[in-house]
Amino acid sequence: TYESGQFAGDDHGRELIGYVPWQFNLLEGQTKYDVAWKKLMDRDGFYADFGPSTVERNDPMFLLQKSCCWWSGQSWPYATTQTLKALANFIQNGGESLKSADYVDLLGIYARSHRKDGKPYLAEALHPDTGSFEGHDAYNHSEHYLHSGYCDLVITGLVGLVPRSDDTLEINPLAPTAWDYFALDDVSYRGHVISIVWDKTGERYSLGAGMHVIVDGKTIYTSKTVGPVKLEGAVPQATTTGENGSSASIPVNFVVNNDGHYYPRLTASYTSERTSLSKVNDGNYWYLQHPPNRWTSEGSPNNSDWIEIDLGIERDIHKVKLFVLDDREISESNVRAPKAISLDSWDGSSWKAVQPTSVNAAPEGRRPHTFNFESLKARKLRVNLVHVDGYRSGLTEVEVWGDAVLPLAPVPAPPGNLAYNDGSREYPRATASHFDRFGGVPKSAIDGITNFLPTPTNRWTSYESKTETDWLEIDFGKSVQFRRVDLAIYDDRGGVQTPLKYELEYWNGQTWEPIPQVTKKPEKPAGSQWNTATFAPISTGKLRIVFTNAGNARSGVTEVMVWDE
Repeated sequence: TYESGQFAGDDHGRELIGYVPWQFNLLEGQTKYDVAWKKLMDRDGFYADFGPSTVERNDPMFLLQKSCCWWSGQSWPYATTQTLKALANFIQNGGESLKSADYVDLLGIYARSHRKDGKPYLAEALHPDTGSFEGHDAYNHSEHYLHSGYCDLVITGLVGLVPRSDDTLEINPLAPTAWDYFALDDVSYRGHVISIVWDKTGERYSLGAGMHVIVDGKTIYTSKTVGPVKLEGAVPQATTTGENGSSASIPVNFVVNNDGHYYPRLTASYTSERTSLSKVNDGNYWYLQHPPNRWTSEGSPNNSDWIEIDLGIERDIHKVKLFVLDDREISESNVRAPKAISLDSWDGSSWKAVQPTSVNAAPEGRRPHTFNFESLKARKLRVNLVHVDGYRSGLTEVEVWGDAVLPLAPVPAPPGNLAYNDGSREYPRATASHFDRFGGVPKSAIDGITNFLPTPTNRWTSYESKTETDWLEIDFGKSVQFRRVDLAIYDDRGGVQTPLKYELEYWNGQTWEPIPQVTKKPEKPAGSQWNTATFAPISTGKLRIVFTNAGNARSGVTEVMVWDE
């Protein structure tokens, strides 16, 4: 409550964040604060049809806004996750102020909050009374915002799989005993596979009536009622060592690259300017158009297109999964599942078809298309997509699986990048006409790390520059010869966007001159992907890249590479 200030003496001032200590079991065994939970189910407190609200309803500072980012009353999914996790802990640890029925009620409200226009959806915040996301889900801001721990609340709260650091399997369900059935199936936990099943009559899952706990395919516990249980020794930590104490290999997706290293590296025969190839090996996949997490060949003049995967070194692999897009429900999209997909591997001199032991009968949109094959050694793979007539293909993710011992050391970048400086040398050195005040500095453009995402910051930008053009300069410290420049152009679709054009200049010892007869691919600059400029070999001590900014936006790159090859 308010103890000082404008509202001193007012009997309000409670915020939803006050339940966070229970989220971490900091108040276990203490009961003097338990009365605080009564406000969670009180409409004069936090309870709402699409709540809870982040501030209690009658607080003098309670305020609902149609803009980001107010914690003065809106329902915030992240805060709801914290609160429900805290409530589950409170009830499972014996708290009596609220009951499991209250948890189920609030979880049901949370489930209904995950909707927009009748379809699954979630944004950063919503109106606690109407469920509207208006003002909180602007384009590329918070559509399908991953601020929901909904699955965890079902697993650890509703079904009650309580995480522990020892080999005891603890289950404390908050699901209603009146329910006829529920099942949590094949959950990976401490190196084991866990299933928890409740079937009142035994007819739903054919395991017999009651509650069943199954570990690694074996039923280890059965009860006639739903209730808490602790099974000591049920989940010993799975070993990560093989014979003779050596480390054991595990399945690894070799193509994922979230560290910005040169390898694994993807190239494509064509990339739509509205998409980015970097999204295809970021470890995330979803089939929705927004927020964008996809590569497509929209606009391609080809009847088929390909994506090439270079792992940097040979790997033992046995599976490739392709997460196929199909936008038939989106009228303005030309993306459909391809007519056919094939997979090739590079044998050092030519591409050879990979013969799968099993593969999907035909490509199907919004489903993984999986090639299983006998283990083979490969450094390079090529995915070939044959388009449906009149349409083009797209993927949201590529996975290349094999077995390996962790940790995997990063594959070194190929030698010869004349611009590279990890910060340990005086040269090469990057400078710029302007750089932003948020960490987008010139040296980040030559450190060997490529990151098209807003965070972590690893780029140079000219954000807030007052000029129509800006430049990034690389001083090699000596005369060098080169014939190719690669630019990873940064575009956050806001204050930093793809430039209208870029030009390359070299220092002739007295003045800057344009590099003649430059061939650019693509011809028009493309954001969130690599742009390559080639030309006849030139020798100079300095390179300057001049960007013509797009309107009020400014330009940026996350990496520049310079090659004599």
